[in-house]
Amino acid sequence: MLPGQTSFRTGGFDWLNFDIGNSPQGFQLDTFYNSYIPEFWSSSTAQQIPESGGPNSGDTGNGVQHKMGIGESSRDSQDEGQPDMEQNTLAWPFDQAHKQSPRRYQLPPLRDILNGYCPTDRPRPVQTTLVKGFIQILSENPLPQLETLREPHSIQAFCSLQRLVDSYFSRFHDIQAIIHKPTWTMSACPPILLTAMASVGALLSDSQSDYELSVALSEICSTMINWMGASDATNYSDVSYLNALCLYQIYSLGSGKRQLYQNADRSRGLLIGGLRGIGLLNPRSSITLSQDHETIRGSEDDLVLANDWKNWIKMESGRRAAWAAFEYDCSLCTLTSRRGIVDLSELPSELPCPESMWNATSARAWFALMSRLGQDDSRPNLSKVLKQALAGRELPSSLGSWAKRLCAQVIGRLLWDLWQIEVVAMPEYLGLGSIVAAHQDTKRSLLKGLNNLVESLSLPSSTSDLTSYNIASLLCHYSHLCAANGVLDLILSIVRGLISTEPRVHEGIKVARKRLKLTFSRDPKTARRLCWHAAQIVAIANEYLVSAPCEIMRVFMGYIFIIAYSAYGDHSRPSPMEVTQSVRLDLHDQNLSHRRVVVKWIEVGGPASSGSVPDIGTDGCVPAISTDAQEILKKLQCWGLAHKFTKVFQVLETKGL
Repeated sequence: MLPGQTSFRTGGFDWLNFDIGNSPQGFQLDTFYNSYIPEFWSSSTAQQIPESGGPNSGDTGNGVQHKMGIGESSRDSQDEGQPDMEQNTLAWPFDQAHKQSPRRYQLPPLRDILNGYCPTDRPRPVQTTLVKGFIQILSENPLPQLETLREPHSIQAFCSLQRLVDSYFSRFHDIQAIIHKPTWTMSACPPILLTAMASVGALLSDSQSDYELSVALSEICSTMINWMGASDATNYSDVSYLNALCLYQIYSLGSGKRQLYQNADRSRGLLIGGLRGIGLLNPRSSITLSQDHETIRGSEDDLVLANDWKNWIKMESGRRAAWAAFEYDCSLCTLTSRRGIVDLSELPSELPCPESMWNATSARAWFALMSRLGQDDSRPNLSKVLKQALAGRELPSSLGSWAKRLCAQVIGRLLWDLWQIEVVAMPEYLGLGSIVAAHQDTKRSLLKGLNNLVESLSLPSSTSDLTSYNIASLLCHYSHLCAANGVLDLILSIVRGLISTEPRVHEGIKVARKRLKLTFSRDPKTARRLCWHAAQIVAIANEYLVSAPCEIMRVFMGYIFIIAYSAYGDHSRPSPMEVTQSVRLDLHDQNLSHRRVVVKWIEVGGPASSGSVPDIGTDGCVPAISTDAQEILKKLQCWGLAHKFTKVFQVLETKGL
């Protein structure tokens, strides 16, 4: 790069942490990215438990509890003569004169906290009664049985909760099968996990009234999560609590609300820290990689076998919780362009077991399936599968679809790390251009590994398989776009300039447009290949769109790239002898003849269609492509993130790119 030139290579764009107006005009990027209002428990609700033997111990026996008043400072409750700084410093561990036990505070009961809950969006009167019923039943642990309920609103809430949990299983469970459905019962499920499941189930429901309930349930869930974590730190060692935390953060990620996103971003450390604390995320060494597992032996005693199955479910559930958290971490990494906090070296050495084992309905069926699969196939090793994928070898037929998708996520994380290194190596940062050249072969190998994983998923036989195929395919095609040495950064810089009102941003749009056009014209074959990858994202979304935040963003980026290629690509026509027909880019290339047509188009160019646009190379296509994108996003309006992206397309429809 020459001195004085503008650089458009960035670490990406945080799509979650920006707000735009309600109309196509006046879109603004909020500059206060990191601003938030911390939420504290009201000081009037904190109860201090006097220490035994203290001056107030007699009052404790009489049932008198001393509350710290609103205007009473913590200094007043300390012994006289203590320096002010002591309350802000940690105790020196060898100082025997210092008090050994800190003051303990007891939070009010959960029911009292929830009864004081004030919804952000005021629900309708009917919904208000239902929310009160949710509070009544969800503040009890375990969940009360239906036959024990007497109040009508509690009975209605119980039935609604059951319906929303069913919606979770039908709409979201196949995306991340962290719940062992064959042995799951609503009565035995912790209320916090039920609340998180119901929040997601209500969000994905087709009913508008359920969507309104999802907002109230998510706020109840947030309160319960905070209360449980603050009242008993051992909850962070409970896999059910961590699963609830993960589901709630996924809900927050796609909500489109900055406050919820920031809450999820801040509490991600609690989720990952909890998994690390119980050893589900743990740095591996060469010793732990090669250690042998104890073989489970069959038994004629049904009780013994049932106990083995129960222990296995507990172990596998923990492993799946860790993998679900990693996948959530990858989503947040992609959506915010910030590095994930889960290190690849601390991932479980084993992938989730095959779906047939996880879905076994009895201990006998489980053991029979495990015996037939054998040690290696029933406990797929992450490193072995990755090596097979990168070498282009055929993967085991028994390997589960989620396991393959997770391998794709690992490769995607590696590509993301290389991308970040390349950004830092740019002249305006470290000026280490040799790093970019050194990584080219590695990037090609990783992209080929992604292609192999997607190919192994290309014949789905169930909804779960189809879900994993679509997510892995979107990840694969999006990774090809990201690996194109800054082309996506150029496009994003133009989009950011169009939705921003800052003059400084607008000044760079003309430069970015010229550079993008020059980039496309220098290597038209690569530009057409990338356009095909973007169109394949659209094809996947048209076939079966997975309703998840990260997948929404990838569909958005696919359409943005098609718009950019339509506006700035090299559309010069080859000689008439070389082109026989227009190419439909947004179709799967499973048909060999169609694949040949696509390959020829990439080589020589020519007319190409996508969606309702017969030829994306003609002038004035941007509004039509933007309209197609908005039609797809309408299917995902339950996620607030889709609403944000729709507004961006409205700007492009008006202003062009």
